[in-house]
Amino acid sequence: MKEVFVGRENLLKLIGRWAKSRRVYVPVTFDIMNNPETPDYELVKEEVPDRLELHGACPAQSPKTFLFYAREVVARYPSSDPEASVEAPATVIVGPRACDLDGLEKFDKVYWSTKHFTEEYDDPFYIEKRQNTILVSVDCTAAKETCFCTMMGGKPYAEGGFDLNISPLESGYILTTGSDKGEKLLEGSDDLFTPVDSKHKDERTRNRASVTTAVERQNAQYVVDVAYDKHELGSDEAAWAHVTQNCVGCGACNRICPSCTCFLLVDQRAEGGYERTRNWDTCLSIGYARTGGGGNSRPNLANRFENRLRCKLEYSRDRYGEVSCTGCGRCIDVCMGRIDMREAIKHVVTEMAKA
Repeated sequence: MKEVFVGRENLLKLIGRWAKSRRVYVPVTFDIMNNPETPDYELVKEEVPDRLELHGACPAQSPKTFLFYAREVVARYPSSDPEASVEAPATVIVGPRACDLDGLEKFDKVYWSTKHFTEEYDDPFYIEKRQNTILVSVDCTAAKETCFCTMMGGKPYAEGGFDLNISPLESGYILTTGSDKGEKLLEGSDDLFTPVDSKHKDERTRNRASVTTAVERQNAQYVVDVAYDKHELGSDEAAWAHVTQNCVGCGACNRICPSCTCFLLVDQRAEGGYERTRNWDTCLSIGYARTGGGGNSRPNLANRFENRLRCKLEYSRDRYGEVSCTGCGRCIDVCMGRIDMREAIKHVVTEMAKA
């Protein structure tokens, strides 16, 4: 592991050097809907945007957007080579938070299972993009009202899973390498760096502790006796009906989630024949559990909402050894029904305890 210190202007120069040979995406602020505090990703073109924002909490999107496309052609037929080519240019993503890296761990276990888990299922489309992508994570310097990573066993700063990590300070940034890919990003740029001293490290420690405390404090009202990774949600119909009463089944929470891995294959006509596309799917859709004969094991919205939370807190834990909710809070941010997952989980756990 290597650590260096860099000022803001030199960091912009460093990112600009990366962009000469790779696609580079950075978080920038957009003055949209009067919420400039939530940045989103933008491709670096001729120069790094002045609107680069490395402070605050997680960007609007998670890195799954770059590694698991919302719609992707996976096969064409009839053809002597039915497999579609994989689009995977060299890419650097600057801005993922620790919660995003945790989400990618779930994707690795599902789609690159022979390396990261115990099953024999690999997805060439995901793997190719994963191998050609460099993750430059960033410490959270503030907590959104909806952040709850600490409740899921996470932290607002990455301790692993990154190629390079950026820790914002008042006077600049500490860059910490986490892989050979990260080491290569720093090669040939020693002119931009200075050594990391004890004051830099102490400030980073204080910042991390402060944000962790802020996340824990704002979530104190949602704490229950049972740890989130040991929750048993129960099947009280009235409890599930209560937490689902404002849900409209739009599936926005599925699509924004950094660890939702479900997809739907669709065959359709294309030039010269047919093509098969893989599209993000949502378990809140009424058609998600529909079978060929018209049956549906989850006909009610409450059934589907229950399945979603069980998938995050029980099914993933039982299969992969850990919950798949990362506490990023994006599902709360985008919910049209203003459903707070923290409140929903607390309610069904509390009602179960009464039974």
